Amino acid sequence: MRSEQIHPDTPRIGAVELSRALGQELPPTPEQVRVIEAELEPLLVVAGAGSGKTETMAARVVYLIANGLVRPDQVLGLTFTRKASAQLLQRIRRRLAALVKSSVIEAVTREQILAAEPEVWTYHAFGGRLIAEFGALVGVEPTARILSDTGSWQLASSVVRRWDRDLATDLSPDRVTERLLSMSGVLADHLRLPGELDELTADLAEQIRLSPPGPHQSKPIHSGLAALYQRLTNRAGILPLVDAFRQAKRTAGVLDFGDQMQLAAELARGHRRVGMDLRDRHRVVLLDEYQDTGHSQRVILATLFGANSHTAGHPV
Repeated sequence: MRSEQIHPDTPRIGAVELSRALGQELPPTPEQVRVIEAELEPLLVVAGAGSGKTETMAARVVYLIANGLVRPDQVLGLTFTRKASAQLLQRIRRRLAALVKSSVIEAVTREQILAAEPEVWTYHAFGGRLIAEFGALVGVEPTARILSDTGSWQLASSVVRRWDRDLATDLSPDRVTERLLSMSGVLADHLRLPGELDELTADLAEQIRLSPPGPHQSKPIHSGLAALYQRLTNRAGILPLVDAFRQAKRTAGVLDFGDQMQLAAELARGHRRVGMDLRDRHRVVLLDEYQDTGHSQRVILATLFGANSHTAGHPV
């Protein structure tokens, strides 16, 4: 990671001054100024709904660019939905356009803004980008197609309907397909294999089956545990289909969203140069709605941009 620091004596454009120069009606609040002008180091910002998070993130990006701390193409923004990513990128573009027309930046900064812009993705799209760029390191073909929700359902349903072994479940084919997709997605998000869940399921079902009977219990399974036992039985019956679904995707040369995140996590954890490349490329990373990310997404981000034995924490 390159270390490029602004000299302490170098004049900076403050967040409030920059806001005025861009013709904004309302200057940032003192709380927003603290975030916008924060040093290039890891920072957690806790803010509720309606507190101006998107506004502050956009202002932070423009502040860093205006002061020459980063180039536009060195900024990476990740958020949860396509709508949110589009809104953030739109605000950044609008402010950078105003910044280009202003007199508060140097010519070199103006040229940088005109030449490139920050990258803003959803968390899922970022995982897909990792696979597209580095997937060969984990055996993913560049031609691998990403399944839509409908495509995933159709493939999973075909696996269920072609299954020629006994299914130890009383669920309908559509319900089995629904559970299959759910289990497949949860396992991928938690970076676990079907065999691990099968073992835990069998252990828990056995504990329920062997639990001492209650004083008025007439059936083998206590009534308070019967529903859980049935869910575990259904899960055990469906788990072999998860492996079959994984094989069907490999045969068809396709991936679903869960596969993308699982493989991206494998990339991040198993290939150090991927993190080195991305930290060098993205000098600043903004993570929106981080509390809503899944386990695999957190593993990816922490491995790529977090502190470890090789590097200090990145400006996230």
